[in-house]
Amino acid sequence: MTRRIPNWLSGLQEYVEETEAPRSFWLWGGLFTLSSALQRKVWLPYGLENLYPNLYVIIIAPPGKRKGAPIALAKKMLTEIKIPVSVDSSSKRALTQALAETAKTEQFLYKGKPSPMSTLAIVSKEMSSLLAVNPKEMIEVLTDLFDSHDEWKYGTSGQGKDFLYNVCISCFIATTPTWFNRNLPVEAIGGGYTSRHVIITDEKKHKLVPIPPRPDKKLYKKLILDLAHIGNLVGPFEWAPDAEAFFRSWYRKVPSIIQTSRDERTVGFMERLHILALKTAMTLRVAYSDNLIVELPDIQKATALMENVLQNLSLAFGGYGSSRLGPETYRVMQQIQTLKKITQNELLAMNYRNLSKSELEEVIETLAAMRKIKRIYRENLKDYEIVWQKGGPRE
Repeated sequence: MTRRIPNWLSGLQEYVEETEAPRSFWLWGGLFTLSSALQRKVWLPYGLENLYPNLYVIIIAPPGKRKGAPIALAKKMLTEIKIPVSVDSSSKRALTQALAETAKTEQFLYKGKPSPMSTLAIVSKEMSSLLAVNPKEMIEVLTDLFDSHDEWKYGTSGQGKDFLYNVCISCFIATTPTWFNRNLPVEAIGGGYTSRHVIITDEKKHKLVPIPPRPDKKLYKKLILDLAHIGNLVGPFEWAPDAEAFFRSWYRKVPSIIQTSRDERTVGFMERLHILALKTAMTLRVAYSDNLIVELPDIQKATALMENVLQNLSLAFGGYGSSRLGPETYRVMQQIQTLKKITQNELLAMNYRNLSKSELEEVIETLAAMRKIKRIYRENLKDYEIVWQKGGPRE
């Protein structure tokens, strides 16, 4: 079948051009949508196992940054092509039962052999809803199921057992820095859970759109038809020789990247950087081709995207850590960076609900020691001016 759009991701960007959400939100929303449509039907042989293109994506951004639109569109599109999509709020037991149910209806033929799939796209505008019932259990099960087990068993006392076969889960969720900092368990940050996610952050709207125009219905129909077509692709990926050579060379550089990291929260993600790059490369490929071959442009773009995510990861994590004032220090730092210049009294007026005067002084001392700010004292005045240090060390 001839596709209606040369590149599905480019068509999506055209469809959403007159929206305010950052382009990175739409790009990763598109990649998630493609990966969910593929389910477990395509794979890349990788040592003793196969790699599947399922992606976990989190958008972390302040309120009002248009996080919801990409998530809503992804859910709408996947529902239209009959991909199983989860409810916003769930429990570990409900999730495993839903996965067991999908295996009864979701299957594909490869070389004449039918293969059932326990597959689900988890889509939620609020991370708080997804983890509302039992955060610890949900984090544990999502961490475990990311690896697309051939067989997986879960049993609970008095409720029987769920046997899952050919698991494939994708996740697309959003949250605010405040909720992320205050509610996610410490062991989840930088460990197994967040290290499996592509974490996206962007605080700049793409453009201001006072009155959004009506969407292009013809283009949307083309996107849906092509997405359904992509979802019917079946079989293993192969490597183009130059793409494989590039990836081998890039992979050897990853340890040096890890060694230079100043943020221990990013190390877990860096250890899985290559896996996420390969998943992304498969997804980029099917956006424009039915030939299941990882070509050089696919892996080059995938690794570049991963490096860009890594570059902004500390910003996404913000002040999360064990320090009692870590989140507040990060928040005040963002305020000063935005304003460029502010007096100490003005800063206190902005933050008195969360920080006492002595706590704010501690935060300011920390930022000055980090060379993020400088203080300018004025003669005969108790107040002083705080100025953002352009070009200070990265977080």
